Amino acid sequence: MEPIALVTVAVFLLLGAVLQIVRAKFNALLKPPHRIQLVPVDDRAKGRFAESHRRELESLGFTPIGIYSVREMPGVVLVAFAQSSQSLCAVVYRHPIAGVFSDMCCITQDDRSLTVTNAPAGANLDHKPGHDKDYITKASIRQLYDRALTQRPTGPYKRLDVSNFARFFEDAYAREMDWRKSRGGVTKEEVRREAHTMGIRSEKTIDQATEKLHQQYDEPSHPGVR
Repeated sequence: MEPIALVTVAVFLLLGAVLQIVRAKFNALLKPPHRIQLVPVDDRAKGRFAESHRRELESLGFTPIGIYSVREMPGVVLVAFAQSSQSLCAVVYRHPIAGVFSDMCCITQDDRSLTVTNAPAGANLDHKPGHDKDYITKASIRQLYDRALTQRPTGPYKRLDVSNFARFFEDAYAREMDWRKSRGGVTKEEVRREAHTMGIRSEKTIDQATEKLHQQYDEPSHPGVR
């Protein structure tokens, strides 16, 4: 799986914030970390936001495999689920800005993946080759599940469980961020697509936003990040 929501929501919010900064509307921005670490959460109450999702996922044969906070993203909590019969993984996120949203993911043994998500942001970003993303805004868990089953690449598939989810998620995030950094960060075309979504057509504004985003990717990772 690829942690599409966590990566693209963070990058998307950064992109939008930079565009707004260039237009002098905000004086701060959100910088996605280059690496993350999942921290197991013992307090089940912190995963209560996912209860309705849990019931629907369990009716589809999923079992909970962990509740985690993200050390480098204060306020972000995720609850992970696995369905061994179909080798699917579901992740429900709570983000302090973007709210609650879900991914439905699968990954093949030869490292191809599909992530179907109802994340509110990220559709304007390019996708890492071999790791397809399908955005269905406001989709239900069942709709994400059905789309994942019908659109996923041919297996065999890797299975995620409580023993390997956190490490795999952290590594997938790192690979995605390294790929974006290898391209110089967010591209001008990605900035242009997001700017047009926001009603911004000025090429000067787009150029300024692209330059600021590239500066972000040139800076070192956050302190304490692997």
